[in-house]
Amino acid sequence: MRLEHVNCPCCGDGATTAWAAEAGYSLVRCNTCRLLYVNPRPSMEDISAANKLGEHRTEEGTLVVRAHRDEKLVANFRQLIAELFPELSVPVRWLDVGAGYGELVQAAQTILPAGSTVLGIEPMSAKTRHAQAAGINVVDVPLEEIRDQYDVVSLINVFSHIPDFHEFGAGLRRVLRPGGTLLLQTGNAADLEARDDYPDELYLPDHLVFAGETQMHRILGDLGFRIERASYQRLDSLAFVVRSAVKHLLRGKLLLQMPGRSPFRIVTYRATLID
Repeated sequence: MRLEHVNCPCCGDGATTAWAAEAGYSLVRCNTCRLLYVNPRPSMEDISAANKLGEHRTEEGTLVVRAHRDEKLVANFRQLIAELFPELSVPVRWLDVGAGYGELVQAAQTILPAGSTVLGIEPMSAKTRHAQAAGINVVDVPLEEIRDQYDVVSLINVFSHIPDFHEFGAGLRRVLRPGGTLLLQTGNAADLEARDDYPDELYLPDHLVFAGETQMHRILGDLGFRIERASYQRLDSLAFVVRSAVKHLLRGKLLLQMPGRSPFRIVTYRATLID
């Protein structure tokens, strides 16, 4: 593994405190802005290659993150779009970045006003092929090659995979029309005091950066976005805790946790491009 030491991706400072360790990687907290990030992290070349393959090298072997298509997400995304975009009544152009198997693209296609166009872009070829076989409009095109502008850009559980969101966010600005909307979903892990408050594995180094609400307001503000609304969802439901326990038992590990105890939340932000 080729590792490189980096300063905080949020504020640029270098002083940190150890927060967690997993699979041979360290997750540190920035002493200045309190962002959590992997340091040292894989090289940019290795990050790019891993994102295309869905595989990461760790001290414990290969971490495979291709997962699978989740039909339940389609209904969840329909509900989320209806909740956060109640005013939509005219056709819109929507770009989903990091579209995975196309669940949000499919949901948007069925709930947006007639005449809307929805495109998903995804670097992992296995996911792109699966979505295209199902007739879902997901393509293997990087953000920097997108030339059109959109009314809405969505980024669902992608933030933590991006090593430099300031640079990536400039690309989001470029493909959004003035006054356009960014829909961004990620966790609030940096709001947690201790690793024990996080109700799941960290999946390092697939996840490189963990923000909280303060850091998201700062990062998006630096990029010229204003957060208009936020929606919150628990992760540690009874069903999730049971699935996690079974998954760990299959790996020969014992995991004991109580549902509904963690302060961790999945947060979905609706933000407007203001400058």
